[in-house]
Amino acid sequence: MHYILEQLEQDHQRILRMMYLLSKEIDQLTGLEKGSANCDRILEILDYIQVYPEVWHHPTEDVLFQQLLSKEHINTAAVTKLLKDHPRLESLSAQLALIYSEIRHADLKPSTRVLLLSRHYCCKQISHIHEERNIFAAISERFNDQDWQTVNEALRGNLANREVPSQSEYIDRSEQLNQSHILTSIGLH
Repeated sequence: MHYILEQLEQDHQRILRMMYLLSKEIDQLTGLEKGSANCDRILEILDYIQVYPEVWHHPTEDVLFQQLLSKEHINTAAVTKLLKDHPRLESLSAQLALIYSEIRHADLKPSTRVLLLSRHYCCKQISHIHEERNIFAAISERFNDQDWQTVNEALRGNLANREVPSQSEYIDRSEQLNQSHILTSIGLH
């Protein structure tokens, strides 16, 4: 497997663990699981999802998926759906982060509607990852050296086009999140 796909798969494993942890927090909020839920943990999970996957992971997949669409006999509907899912998931992450931030500041319990939205979010993220794994298999089978060279050039171009302050801010924030208690306490790193 190409190293980019290996990194993306490691990301998927970490994101899946985060979604299962978020699901556990939601179960604690509803009383389905013992323990006390913590809005700070929920916000830390959502923060991680907004910083790392949405800044590196999704843009990298977008480049791979666009390259895959140049191949013949591809399920273009499946690939296009995944490309459209990325901004939708990012928007949902931001929406939930805002909601839980307001809940924390007001010291309220989330409404049933917020809990349903949270469960929907976890399910969407998990199913999205499983769908992407199928596409990764197609990429592994069909990409040749030229495809990987094209992908690498596009990724370098994406990196070069980013503003230096936002890139350094992302790196700093990513390092902070990688050392955060929520990640280290559950063995994600």
